[in-house]
Amino acid sequence: MPTTPRPGRGAVITYLNPDATHPVAFLRGVVLGPHVVDPETGHLWVPVLLPDRTTSVLDTVNIVL
Repeated sequence: MPTTPRPGRGAVITYLNPDATHPVAFLRGVVLGPHVVDPETGHLWVPVLLPDRTTSVLDTVNIVL
């Protein structure tokens, strides 16, 4: 089983765009803080500064290494 990425604060990441209707499949963002664990699924989530300068919480399974 592959290891889930755990990028640290300030890391520049490439991730699969969760918006399936967006014309760009992969985007880049900057991690803003530590990861948190979803108690329901066990997935790790990180706060990310998106290309349009908004912030979001991104599931780390979407991060491309």
